[in-house]
Amino acid sequence: MPIKAVFNEKHEATLLEYDERPLLPNEVRIQTEYASGKHGTTMHMMDGRNRQGQRWDEDKRIYVPSDESDPDPVPDSQVGTSGVGDIIEVGADVRDWQVGDRVFGFMDVSETNIITVDRPSDFIWPGFAEPSPWLIWQLGDLDPLDALCFEPAYVAVNSVRDSQVRFGDAVAVVGLGAIGLLTVKVAALASADALFAVDPLPKRRKLAQDYGAHHVIDPFACDAALEIKELTGGGVDVAIEISGHYAALDTAIRATRFGGTVCQAGAIAGNAAELWLGREFLTNSLRMVVPRGNGAMEFAPSDYPLWDQYRVFDTIVSMMKQDKLTVPGLIDPLVSIEDFPETFELIKHNPSEVVKYGVRF
Repeated sequence: MPIKAVFNEKHEATLLEYDERPLLPNEVRIQTEYASGKHGTTMHMMDGRNRQGQRWDEDKRIYVPSDESDPDPVPDSQVGTSGVGDIIEVGADVRDWQVGDRVFGFMDVSETNIITVDRPSDFIWPGFAEPSPWLIWQLGDLDPLDALCFEPAYVAVNSVRDSQVRFGDAVAVVGLGAIGLLTVKVAALASADALFAVDPLPKRRKLAQDYGAHHVIDPFACDAALEIKELTGGGVDVAIEISGHYAALDTAIRATRFGGTVCQAGAIAGNAAELWLGREFLTNSLRMVVPRGNGAMEFAPSDYPLWDQYRVFDTIVSMMKQDKLTVPGLIDPLVSIEDFPETFELIKHNPSEVVKYGVRF
């Protein structure tokens, strides 16, 4: 029987055998070759502090006090977000895809993946519908490991676009996980004149340099915000926080010039007791935005109808295939499916060793 990666009720990664089901007429079955997922977002969901004593009211879109917290979103949910593989079976109504096509798209960390190939008029984020209308594209000459990065690139692209980064702007990206490093690359493609990348890990700072950062700063070695202010003569036009830590948001706020924009893209857990919004944020009249790619992926981008989710993803794929949006070295480590449980323990207990995991079958 085929196997897939899952999380149990103790938030431990494990492998599970599963049965193959018959295809619906508009589906294809893919033999997975590589797969990946978001570990930072997963760890944020596992943390659970934002949901303690609270329940999400979908109609009002607000957390309200409750004796019963929202259910744990992690156990029994899919582990992966992206994958590469070969189509091995097509449904009766499928015309645009054939057995043998090598493709990539939304996939789980599973030996096989079933994809609904029809694109509904209204985008539904994978996992919000059953069966999910996941997207796939022809792999062609694209490096499979670059292809695994198309999904987190969605957050990076929306962070840069919603922050309105323009030609010649000074930009800081605070937090260099996989999405942060992709944000550095996208900001470089947007022609930032001065591009700062902030992270305590030297390996990630080196990747940021490779992806176009002009200055890399270790926030544990200096006051990163003050360093940016001195190097720019006043601060950056846009600072994008994408680590999910309040200290990083504080750095982003303090590094931004008067009237600039702070983009809060990282998923932050817990109480912001040490965040002083009455200091630089107030005094410098800053603007804060949350990109649609962070936590609200089921909604169209802010400049809809000019852009919708399909256009964002299709543009990411196009830029990748033009060798513009490539991130060599971002998938690290690359492990076998049998080693995934051990790798996820490494993510939990020593996350500095992992940039973005990849699984090979």
